Amino acid sequence: MPARRQASNPPNPQPKSHLSDAEIARILTLDHSGLSTRAIASEVARSQSTVSRILRTYDYKTFNARDRTRIGKRKTTKHEDRILTRTAKANDDKAYRDIIYMSGIQVSRKTLRRRLKEIDLYSRVRRQKPVLKPSHKAARLRWARKYQNWTVEDWKKVIWSDESAIVLGRKSRRRRCIRKKGQAFLSRYCDGTVKSGKVTIMVWACFTGAGPGPLIVCDAGSVNADRYLEILKDGVVTLVDKLLEVPPGADSIVVATDDTFLFMHDNAPCHTATKVKNFLKKRRLPTMKWPAQSPDLNPIENLWTDFKERFHTRCAHLGIKPSTRSEVLEKCADILRELWREQGMELITKLIESMPRRIAAVIAARGGPTKY
Repeated sequence: MPARRQASNPPNPQPKSHLSDAEIARILTLDHSGLSTRAIASEVARSQSTVSRILRTYDYKTFNARDRTRIGKRKTTKHEDRILTRTAKANDDKAYRDIIYMSGIQVSRKTLRRRLKEIDLYSRVRRQKPVLKPSHKAARLRWARKYQNWTVEDWKKVIWSDESAIVLGRKSRRRRCIRKKGQAFLSRYCDGTVKSGKVTIMVWACFTGAGPGPLIVCDAGSVNADRYLEILKDGVVTLVDKLLEVPPGADSIVVATDDTFLFMHDNAPCHTATKVKNFLKKRRLPTMKWPAQSPDLNPIENLWTDFKERFHTRCAHLGIKPSTRSEVLEKCADILRELWREQGMELITKLIESMPRRIAAVIAARGGPTKY
């Protein structure tokens, strides 16, 4: 066996780079001749760890990698792939395990997921969107075109308002569907929503670009026109008076004109009652004509999502269980008021700034559902 020799004054190793076939062959040859890894590293101007890795990886006789990564055998045939994809398309509301059972092909859910991905199909949670008739779409499109040139400053003048039901302990049930990217808002991939269900706590609130207005916790039961008039007096009128309040020591006062504010509420029966319309007219508060079935155009809907999440988190932290007892409902009402007082401007500002994009999305969808 030839004696191992040590190289003197080894050159500095080359910076990290890809080794050529010639360099790999030279490293294998020097090792076969009996040199140590340190001596080989000195000869080829590479680090000792690089030399060690090459010696572990490559075989001297065949010059092939010892642990070459295997290319796994495909677990399904082309015929089976067609059956799987055809079954998935025909049953796009079913879970993967159900599709596998219906197809009769014994594969894992991971394999099915890969086969569907190959043809750009994915399992996604169904979006819940209001059912839109052609008349609804036409009204939404007219509304969007009317306000398409409004700036963010214009949208800040709108008083966005809405009622929302806070149901204790209710969790939404999510449904999945198999679809392509970009098809999230096609009618067949959305779950229709209707305004129904038992209301535990009903709240009303509003906000503008200047900040949040009052939050009013309503009594049990539905809100009729008379109760809504009280809400407008305690909520909207209070907010407008606050916004027009003259600061101490001011030299001038602000006089409201027809374009100072624009009140927004939807087409709920209590909103469209004659006495409500007369009240708003008497208060000289212009009201936006709202297209039906359009919660995606009202930014306060997105605020409700965040607000309810914070409410349920607070209740869980305090250990409050769902109950119809008056003391529990009153405790929840206090929490709702407290959380609303803590509502900052960051989310409100982002929601108002999203209005031009919402308008553009409605126009692009020709009045159809949007991502908002």
